[in-house]
Amino acid sequence: MKHVFSRTVGLLATMAALTGGFWLGATPTVSAQCILEEQGTIDPALREYPLTIEAGEVIAIIMTSEDFDTVLSLIGPDGEEVAFNDDYGGTLNSQIIYAVEVSGDYLIQGMSFDGQQGGSFELEVRSATAYEVALNQAQVSLEQQDLEAAITAYTEAIDLDASNPQAFLGRADAYFGQALAAWEAQGNFDEGAAATFEEQFLADLDPELRNILLSDFEAAASLYEAEGDPFTAQSLREQIQYLETGEFPGATGSP
Repeated sequence: MKHVFSRTVGLLATMAALTGGFWLGATPTVSAQCILEEQGTIDPALREYPLTIEAGEVIAIIMTSEDFDTVLSLIGPDGEEVAFNDDYGGTLNSQIIYAVEVSGDYLIQGMSFDGQQGGSFELEVRSATAYEVALNQAQVSLEQQDLEAAITAYTEAIDLDASNPQAFLGRADAYFGQALAAWEAQGNFDEGAAATFEEQFLADLDPELRNILLSDFEAAASLYEAEGDPFTAQSLREQIQYLETGEFPGATGSP
């Protein structure tokens, strides 16, 4: 699976930029009734699939490739795009979770990001699981900065399936962003003193919230380790150390 390193919301984004830290997510494997399965190649870099779906359905459209950066678009019965996704779950693969409001004939478009490079791919269309719906809602809420809704939806996703590190990392992101917004609202933000700003924020961080963040990070690290990805697990544990001490291992001035 191709991974994309993505910086987190709020303060952790600043930390990552200054120290080289990162985190990433992964899309879980989920079984559900399949509507369409396709394997093939894209050359030129566009394939289209008609699909008739009924109002009230919630569908998952998943496109993966080791050869190129996938893009998915869903065109509605009126010819307008109703859903789009480029990168999903910390990878260059694509996934759309779509709640159908209008019955009719839809068109799935599978593309490569640059519109030129093609290669082998897999496409799956099926009913979305409750877990996928919750995780998708969490990610949408996080992107929209509705952090309370994101925390609720990530927690629901974790309750349904605690095997995906992405849900733990996303929830930590939302908690971090929420804490940072409250802290900045008290007039603590100073663009001219980034290092002091970080140190002060960490010092002021509520101990209960710090423990929640550390727990979510450790859960994600353990899951990556169990999946055979010690590199990502180690990176997350470096971020755990940052939360605990204010320093990444190997950073200037660290022990």
